[in-house]
Amino acid sequence: MSSHWPKPGLGDVGAYQLSGIPFVTSSNGLECTSNGTVVRIKFPRVTRWFEVSLSGSGAANEKLRIGFTENGVNGLGAVTGSQFTGARDQWDNQVWTDTSPTPQAFDKANANANYFVLAPSTAAGNREAGMQATSRRFELMCTDLYLRADSGADVGFSVIAGLTGVERSQLVITGSRGMFGVG
Repeated sequence: MSSHWPKPGLGDVGAYQLSGIPFVTSSNGLECTSNGTVVRIKFPRVTRWFEVSLSGSGAANEKLRIGFTENGVNGLGAVTGSQFTGARDQWDNQVWTDTSPTPQAFDKANANANYFVLAPSTAAGNREAGMQATSRRFELMCTDLYLRADSGADVGFSVIAGLTGVERSQLVITGSRGMFGVG
C-alpha cells in the first residue's frame, strides 16, 4: 500500500469543492496612490474565490483598478492569446497557434484595459456610514491580484480570498502565455 498521495492540482475538482483556506489583507490607504503605484497581492496558493473592498473615505474619486497582471492593470496589455487551429498532432492533442486578433468594435476604445474598476457606492441609501464599496465574490483561480488607483485620489483596500491546496507554481497567468483579457 502506497503512502505517497498526489498533491492537489488545477484539475482536481475536490480542491475547489472544499471551503477555502482564509486569506485577508488590507492597506493603510497609502499603497495605491494617485501617482500610479501598483500593488501586487501575492496569494500563497491558488485562489478558489476572492473579493475586494474599498476602505477609504468613500469619496467619489476613490476608484480602484483590479487586474491579474501588472501590464493589464496599467492598461499596457495587448489583446493576444492562442487559438485552436483545428489540427491535431501525432498524439491527438489539439494544435494551438499564438494570435493577435483585431479587437472587436466594443474593444477598440479600451483594447489594452485588462482590468475592472471598483468605485464607491456614493448614491444616497447605497452606502451607510462605515460601510465599504465591495466587489462581488469572484469564483476565479488566480495567484496574484494587481491593484492601482484609477483616479487622482489615494485608495485604501481590503482583499479576502478562499485559497485551495493547489500550489502557486501550477498556475501562471500572463497575456503572453495565451490568455486573452489579462494583459
